[in-house]
Amino acid sequence: MNAPDSPSGVRKWWPPHFGFGRKGRRDTAEIDIWRLQSLFNNFRRILFLNNAVLEDMDHLERVLGGEYIFDRAFLEASVRTISSRVHHVSYNLNALTGNGYISLYDRYQAIRTKLDDILAGNASTLAPAAVLPLEALGWELEPLVGTSLVCLAELRHQPAMPVAQGFVVTTAGTEALSGTGEAPAATEATRFPAAAVMASIEEMFTTMCGQDAGTAFTAVVIHLVNEEEQAGLRQEYALTPEPGGSRVVIAARRRPGRHPLPPLSDAAPALTAPIAAASPADGLVRLITALAARRPGQTSDPAGQSAIFVRRALPAALRGSVRSRAGGTEPFDTLAITAETAADDDLGDSYLLRRIYPFDLIRSTIAQRPAGFQFLRGKVATSADETDGALARGSALIQNEMLKRLAGTTVAVERLFGGPVAVQWECGSDGSCLLTDLAPLQIDLEEVDDDALHREQRQAVVLCRGGQMVQSGIAAGRVVHVTDDLLPADFPAGAVAVARYASPQLTPILQRAAAVVTEFGTTIGHLATVARELRVPALFGIPDALVTLAAGAEVTVDASEATVFQGLLRLSLLRGVKESDLSPAAPEYRILRRLLRFILPLHLIDPDSPTFAPQGCRTYHDIIHFCHEKAVDELAHFQERRPELGAIRTRRLRLEVPMDIRVLDIGGGLAATVAGDPGCDEVQSLPFRSFLDGLRHPKAWELELPSLGLRDILSGMTHEMSNLYGGTVNLAENLAIVSHDYMNVSLRLGYHFNVIDSHLGVDEARNHVYFRFVGGLADPERRGRRVEFISEVLAAMDFKVTVKGDLVIGRLKLIPADIVLATLFTLGALTTVAKQRDTCLYSDADTRALLTAFAATFLGPAAPVRGPTAGRQGPSPEGAATGQGGISPFILDRDQ
Repeated sequence: MNAPDSPSGVRKWWPPHFGFGRKGRRDTAEIDIWRLQSLFNNFRRILFLNNAVLEDMDHLERVLGGEYIFDRAFLEASVRTISSRVHHVSYNLNALTGNGYISLYDRYQAIRTKLDDILAGNASTLAPAAVLPLEALGWELEPLVGTSLVCLAELRHQPAMPVAQGFVVTTAGTEALSGTGEAPAATEATRFPAAAVMASIEEMFTTMCGQDAGTAFTAVVIHLVNEEEQAGLRQEYALTPEPGGSRVVIAARRRPGRHPLPPLSDAAPALTAPIAAASPADGLVRLITALAARRPGQTSDPAGQSAIFVRRALPAALRGSVRSRAGGTEPFDTLAITAETAADDDLGDSYLLRRIYPFDLIRSTIAQRPAGFQFLRGKVATSADETDGALARGSALIQNEMLKRLAGTTVAVERLFGGPVAVQWECGSDGSCLLTDLAPLQIDLEEVDDDALHREQRQAVVLCRGGQMVQSGIAAGRVVHVTDDLLPADFPAGAVAVARYASPQLTPILQRAAAVVTEFGTTIGHLATVARELRVPALFGIPDALVTLAAGAEVTVDASEATVFQGLLRLSLLRGVKESDLSPAAPEYRILRRLLRFILPLHLIDPDSPTFAPQGCRTYHDIIHFCHEKAVDELAHFQERRPELGAIRTRRLRLEVPMDIRVLDIGGGLAATVAGDPGCDEVQSLPFRSFLDGLRHPKAWELELPSLGLRDILSGMTHEMSNLYGGTVNLAENLAIVSHDYMNVSLRLGYHFNVIDSHLGVDEARNHVYFRFVGGLADPERRGRRVEFISEVLAAMDFKVTVKGDLVIGRLKLIPADIVLATLFTLGALTTVAKQRDTCLYSDADTRALLTAFAATFLGPAAPVRGPTAGRQGPSPEGAATGQGGISPFILDRDQ
């Protein structure tokens, strides 16, 4: 074998056998420590760059809100800076994990290419084809299809009503078919030849109708003005096959609803007479050609581009529309719903509802039904039981439950759209409903008198004031307390979310919430970024918000003034609506808005989801969030994944308790003057020292360990340690790897394995605590009780807890430094108390007793402890860390 140290190019066989050239333990340790320090440097670099990217995002959001004047040069420089940082985050993660996520570079490059195309104005190049299924649309195609179709496509990611499926012909496709493309579009005409576009349309129709030649379709034509969608510049056309299927007739279709969309503009070409075609595909092409022929034909034509959405015309028993703001002479905080039968337009109803959850009905206009009229689900107008609360006249087309569902969905759609919308819906005879279309609304709001506004706020009752304004704005609704067991889909749209922590777990709820208030949180964090991206008024750091803001109470959140008022303040809400109506027509503003679609939104939320992978990253925010989660996971497991660490020379920590821990200092973890084995007083690592204070606390060692029975020993011997903690390497000793602001402690205590990983700094966005516990010596039933004990303690400290058999995993992120110290102190005590405790947990009562005793000593005053956490109290973390005065600033709820 060739070797550089052999003149002949052949390595000698004898040096290893005689000791020549063999590296000693000292050299190996030095190399391994260098590699370990490089590992942690990559981790720190990820944290630093993530924070820098979040700050860049925050700056761009404030620019979008009108705080700064900007030009194209600013946009190009901003994209360059953020892209470079995101690329380096991906690089550092791969350096940390041994190139474990190479595919992340592909996702980065795909997003970067879209951003570059947006900056260059090459919107058409973002479309992979001129004809696309609706579900394939993304925000990059907004200038080619309009905002409403992108919103319809994006609703598949939202907990909203189902959306009608179909396909879309983009503006590039309609121009290719009509031959209206100007010189700049000549390249696109070559890219999407008319013959290829026609073939794609035929393929889409075949896929949608299969062998059924009698399928009817609806085509929605959306006219774009300078790549912007405006109310009124759209029409609907019915593509109806004649009996026998020999021809298809294309004719204009009236929009449903007693409050239709605004009248069509004269600038939008419309089909005035029906036309016939041989097939649906031929009919659509004829429609596109006919509309193009009716254009003024001037370069200044305001409706010179159009996109078309085609869907199946399903047989609908009911159809109607929802206006997210009723408009006209109605109060601004109301929405209007219409419903009509498919057979007779004269049997239509209209409903006026409050926009605020729970969307109470204000007024309804119900048409008179003829005897025997059949409602949904088979009931008829003469049925005595056809009643529903406020609509107890038995004649309403839709019931309260359906009204509230439509209202909640429309409020969510308005948030996604970014302004007032009109939504079309259809219902089948079985009660199944679909959203079929949506479009922008132009609403004129009354002016707000400043004196009247100030008088209203002075007379209002202030429930709480203070905290940090994360996203400005004013919103109102009923308070809903967010708990760990609340599913995002169960959170009512339009409610005010109140929670303890600004946790990333709240992200799906923000898509439905009118406002969010938390007791703890930081303005630089994932939830804060999402709140700003969604324009959800947000206040973080309101003490005792869960107590002050009672569940079900109606409140007005004025985030700009960091105040929550009792009740609904009409003038304040009206001012908030007018101030949030930012839609500049400048091209730079539209470019920035499109750029942010690929920078700001966070789609990857749950690290335990199978979709949490590089392929799921759709934005830069997704990439940096993915990198942060995987970096923390790598450090939390690296002692098991890197068995070579056992060759590194460590020093034994002098403890006053019967536990042996060896320490590896990678930078500032121990006092520089320590020559031999260090004592606890010589530990300089802030997180490790706090953990040790809890581990050594006398009250954690007061309980006597129970005696073990033969059943316990035999049960424990049947467990292989490799199975207990996921096939990882069995470490021979307890090891703590520490620096001034970091600790990774792996403890093998008897037959269980414990990992605590934490970073502690002044930047809350970079702080985290990871806890993992698995195994035990007792029988499975008692090990399960210890799992319950540990998971409840973690939940009391607001960890996100996952339990899988014997394995308990807890994650806590984005927390202040003092809470990190208090948490680590309590985890130290928990580690001591949990050691061998499964052997004495003979009943659930024993588990509750142990939990109550631990809570009384380390979580606050003694209390029954079943239930969610409610508040924090107790001594400062400094006092808790030293074991003086008190223990830890956590308290569990009493049972109600």
